[in-house]
Amino acid sequence: MTRINRSTLINSVLSLVLLMTVSTTAWSDGHGNHHTEKKTDATSLITAFTANFLKVFNQGDAGNIAALYTEDAIWSISGLAEPVYGRAAIQAGIESNAGESVDGATLNAVVYTSRDLGNGYIMANGSWEQRDAKGTRVDGGLWGNLFQVVDGEVLMVLESTNRN
Repeated sequence: MTRINRSTLINSVLSLVLLMTVSTTAWSDGHGNHHTEKKTDATSLITAFTANFLKVFNQGDAGNIAALYTEDAIWSISGLAEPVYGRAAIQAGIESNAGESVDGATLNAVVYTSRDLGNGYIMANGSWEQRDAKGTRVDGGLWGNLFQVVDGEVLMVLESTNRN
């Protein structure tokens, strides 16, 4: 075996060993783990967050609603000309009705899917609607949001909605 062939063989073997080591480490740390238990946990966390968000939102206190966002959250919802950055600015936007909520309407939302992204982040999507006191749909659309689990509490990092 020539010196060049031996060097190529050694590099190939070392590359293969490195690849196997990284793959095994990632697998043992749960990275790439797409088992249903992980999805069920993300789904239950987001379903509980959504139920609480709806309760708080329908009570109408802007401070309590804003507390459900991270300090550096992004609010990019239908009706806004540009995204709003930060919890304080989101609270101010809610207080000024920047999202154009319908007075007297009740917000409802459904979670379609959720995925644990690792490192405390979860993404999810679903639909939302507002209904007036008579139960007539007055507004609605889809949402796709990013969440972060902070000290065991789920907070919204990015809220993104559309209207349809």
